[in-house]
Amino acid sequence: MNNGKWIFFDLGWTLVDETGAHRVRLETVSKMLAGFGRSYRVEELIRLSEQASTDFAPSPFFALLDRLPISEAQVAAIRTAARYGKECEELYPGVKEILTLLAKNYRLGVIANQSAGTEERLKRWGIHDYFSVVFSSTERGLEKPDPRIFSGALAEAGCRLQDAVMVGDRLDNDIRPAKSLGWRTIRVRQGHARFQEPRSAVESPDIVIENITQLPAAMARVWVYPDPRHSTK
Repeated sequence: MNNGKWIFFDLGWTLVDETGAHRVRLETVSKMLAGFGRSYRVEELIRLSEQASTDFAPSPFFALLDRLPISEAQVAAIRTAARYGKECEELYPGVKEILTLLAKNYRLGVIANQSAGTEERLKRWGIHDYFSVVFSSTERGLEKPDPRIFSGALAEAGCRLQDAVMVGDRLDNDIRPAKSLGWRTIRVRQGHARFQEPRSAVESPDIVIENITQLPAAMARVWVYPDPRHSTK
């Protein structure tokens, strides 16, 4: 029986493993750099993009390109050619089972920065029907960390502020904006953002889990913590 509480999920690096898609893109970058006389292995580029994420770059990929010793024209050429391979994305192991379990007691939604076609991708992954609300940046014209995307999702869900939990990997895009509005927050330490460290109390999640399989146990604890509206600055 649903208890009136909601869990909103980020997608990339939270429910969806972007490792393959990211690697395909960086393989293209590596080949183009070789053509420009610059030798960078894919593993080196991965480390540089992880560092950009650690530094809270809004787009680690674009920040990576801007940090390379190449011309603006070469950066522009790579941006055009280095396609992100969404067909290489896949769910993290156990996601369907986790959503099935959580849907017994909570309403589920999505708040994600995604290119067009989010609902179709959710269907392709076989998880679309778990979500009552899907708030995707391209379709909604809003992008995290803009607080309006969180407020809009809350309004569409008909969810009370105190009944909302945000689950995501990024402190800057997921935890800070949600917590600043008074949501409960759970950080999943997956993907490039796992290296981020909180810079203030509002970036400190209520709970940190190491992978998405730990979420059901974390949900049993999240409402034990004080109301975030009275505990953040």
